[in-house]
Amino acid sequence: MKWQLALGACLAAGVVAAVWFWPATRAVAAVTDHDLFAVRRGDLVVTLTENGTMVAKESKKVVSKIKGESKILFLVEEGKQVEEGEVVCRLDPTAAQEALEQVQLEVLQTEANLKTARTEHEIQAVENAAALTKARTELERARKEIEKYREGEAPQERNKLLVAIKSAETELNRAQKKYEDSKKLLAEAYINQSELDEDKIAFERTEVLKDSADTDLRLFDKYTFPMRVEELDTKLADAQREVETAQKRGESQLGQKAVAVQQVEKRLAVQNQQLKERTADLDNMTLTAPCPGIVVYGNPHEPWYRENVKVGGAIRGNFTVLTIPDLRVMQVKLKIHEADISKLRLGLGATVTTDSYPGLRLPAEVTKIATVAGSSSDWGNQSDVKSFDVEVTLAPGTTQLRPGISAKVEIHCDTRPATLFVPLQSVFAENGEHFCHVAAIGGEPQRRRVEVGASNDNYVEVTGGLAEGERVLLYNPSLPGAGSAPPPAPTPAEGAPATAGKDEARGAVEATAGKGS
Repeated sequence: MKWQLALGACLAAGVVAAVWFWPATRAVAAVTDHDLFAVRRGDLVVTLTENGTMVAKESKKVVSKIKGESKILFLVEEGKQVEEGEVVCRLDPTAAQEALEQVQLEVLQTEANLKTARTEHEIQAVENAAALTKARTELERARKEIEKYREGEAPQERNKLLVAIKSAETELNRAQKKYEDSKKLLAEAYINQSELDEDKIAFERTEVLKDSADTDLRLFDKYTFPMRVEELDTKLADAQREVETAQKRGESQLGQKAVAVQQVEKRLAVQNQQLKERTADLDNMTLTAPCPGIVVYGNPHEPWYRENVKVGGAIRGNFTVLTIPDLRVMQVKLKIHEADISKLRLGLGATVTTDSYPGLRLPAEVTKIATVAGSSSDWGNQSDVKSFDVEVTLAPGTTQLRPGISAKVEIHCDTRPATLFVPLQSVFAENGEHFCHVAAIGGEPQRRRVEVGASNDNYVEVTGGLAEGERVLLYNPSLPGAGSAPPPAPTPAEGAPATAGKDEARGAVEATAGKGS
C-alpha cells in the first residue's frame, strides 16, 4: 500500500510539472514597457570582444659574447625596470685583461719588427740603385774602350808598324847600296876588306830589321788586333751581363725584403685584430640592456639553465643571461573562435582595456591572424573547439604596461550604417531560423520570423521581418522562468560601447546565421 501511494504521488508531481513548463499550456506573464524594445535604425558598430594576455611584441636577450668561461660578479635584480644602455650584469674580467695585455706586448714587438723590415727594404732599394748604376757605368766604359781601340789605338799602332817597315826598308836600301859600292871600291883598292865586311854586316842587320818590322805588322794584323778586339768584346759582354745580373739580383733581394715587410704587416694585422677582439672581450664583460623593459633571468624557453644565473655562477659564451621584454611596443594575444574569424582582417582597429588600469582605453590594431586553427584544450589535449591565434598590437608609446596581465580587446570589425537592430536577447533560433516576439496592440506578443545580419556583443542587425518602431520582447517567453528582462544596453546611437559578453542569445544567432560582417 505504501509503495502504491508513493508511486501515485510521483505521477501527480510529474503531471503538475508538465503543465507548468509546457509552453502551450503556460500563461504568459503580463508584459510591461520595461520588457519591450522599439526597433531602431542607426549605425551599428560590429565589434568582437575577447579576453587575452598582454605580452611584449619583442623580447631581447642579453647574451654573453665571451670566449671560454667566466663568473658573474654583478647581476641586476630580477623584475627591475631598466632603461636602454643600463648595466645589468658584470663578469669577471681577470682572464680577459691578461689576454689583452699579452696581445698589446706582441703588437709593440711586431711594430718594431715592421719598422726594421721597412728600413731594410729602403736600404736594399738604395743599394740596388747604386749597384745598377755602377754596372751601367762599367758597361759604358767597356763600350768606349772598344770604340777607342778600334777607332784610335789600333790604327795608330798599325801606322807605327808601317812606319817602322818604311824606315827599315830605307835603311836596308841604304845599307845595300853602300855594300854594293864598297864591293866596287874594294876591287879598285880604294878600301880594304875589313871595311867591306863592316858594310856587309850593316846590310845584313838592316835586312833583319826589315824582316822584323814586316813580322810585327803581320803579328798585329793576325793576332794582336783580333785578340785585343775579342778581349774588349768579352769585357763589354761581361759588363752587359753585370748590368742584367745587378738588376735581377736587386729585384730578387728587394722582393725578399718586401715579402719580409708583408709578412710582418700581416702578422701585425692579425695581432691588431686579436687586440680588437681582446678589447671587445673585455668590453663584453659588462652587459647592458638592449632596450627598456623588465629584467627576467635566463631564457624563458630554457628554464633548466636558470640556476646558473646568479652572482658567482659560471657561464660560457653565447649563454642567455637575461631576457628583457621591450615594453615600448605591447601586444595582446587572443584565441578567436572559428565562428568569428571570418570577421577579422589585418589592420582592423581595436580598443584594449585592462583591470590593472581602470578607465584606460588604448588604441590598437590587428597585426597577425593565424592561417591554421588550433584544437588543443587548456590541458594540452585535443578538443573539438577550433580557435585561431590572433595578435593585436598597441600603438607604440601609449603607456608602460606589464607583460602577463589580462586584457580585454574590442575589435572594430565593421559599421553598418542606417540599419535596423534589436538587442541580442530579443532574437532566438529554432531549426535554423530566427524568431522574436512582437508586441500587439491590445493582445499578447506575437511570434514572428525575422532575418538577421551582423551583430556585436549587445545588438543584432535585422534585415527582414521587422519595421522601425515596432516593439519586441527583450526575452523569449517560451523559456522556463521567462517574464522579466533586464534593461537593454545603451544603443550604438547613444555612443556607448558594447561591453556584454557572448551570451547564449548571440551564440544562437551566430550559430544559425553563420554570418559576421
